[in-house]
Amino acid sequence: MENLSNEPKPMNPVLSLVIFIFSLLLGFYLIGPIVGVFIAMPFFDGSLLTLAEQLTAGSMLPEMRMPMLIVQASASGVGLILVPMLAYTFIAKNSVGRLYVKSSWLGYALAVVAVLVFVFPNSLIIEWNANLKFTGAFWTWARNLEDKGEEFTKFMTDFQSPSDFLFLFFVIAILPAIGEEFCFRGWLQPALQKVIGNAHVAIWLSAILFSAFHLQFFGFVPRMLLGAMFGYFMYWSGNLWLAIVAHMVNNGFSVLMLYLYKLKVIDLDPNSPESLPLMAVIPFTILFVFLIVLIKKNITHPNEVVQTIQ
Repeated sequence: MENLSNEPKPMNPVLSLVIFIFSLLLGFYLIGPIVGVFIAMPFFDGSLLTLAEQLTAGSMLPEMRMPMLIVQASASGVGLILVPMLAYTFIAKNSVGRLYVKSSWLGYALAVVAVLVFVFPNSLIIEWNANLKFTGAFWTWARNLEDKGEEFTKFMTDFQSPSDFLFLFFVIAILPAIGEEFCFRGWLQPALQKVIGNAHVAIWLSAILFSAFHLQFFGFVPRMLLGAMFGYFMYWSGNLWLAIVAHMVNNGFSVLMLYLYKLKVIDLDPNSPESLPLMAVIPFTILFVFLIVLIKKNITHPNEVVQTIQ
């Protein structure tokens, strides 16, 4: 019988995953950075070729800080938001709007508190993961990559003014929260759920890929756990905004703590992998578990997230 519906024919979820991978890699590693280089040109005293060479070499000269921030912003804004959303809409034939539904203010409030409380138990995992010791070529490469990443983070978060803090907040907290949540929780997770047939496996596999995407293996496990938490927020609520807000609070809190440390308002270095005191970690871990139970109870609805992938 002929299908008279105007609805597009559902896309094979495996093909949807292929499109996702292609658009993510193309957008984040090619189109976004290229656009960023051109936007950064007015902020660099030199030729386009010199700027590209300095960026490729990972130069940390003071004059490179703003161009690097701009390229990073473009990689997130163009590469994680614009390109994947266009592919999601016009190639995979999905509706972006179906990922964003209403949630109660209580759901948002509980999610925000849970993210902040999770800082305490996660600090133990951060310390454990940061101090892992392995041998072999891969782990030598990973350790060097981690060290360079830490050096790069310190360079990028060398706050010079309040406006500098606001721009960094936009680049580190807002853009990645929107882009990464759309890609990993809005597109990848439901597509995997359709392929695998199990929501929990899809959530954790998406979280693993989300953490691997950052190429920081000595922070792999704590980032994976955060990804899983955001994934469950999306799965329970059907609302991507809930995961975005939680992600934004997590990143934004880190940026704020770094800024306060720079101003000498606080003494605790947020970049330190040392865990928080165990006497504080234990009660906050219990509180976190309680909050997760409360969140599931208050935001769960008949879940149709998997139906958003055509």
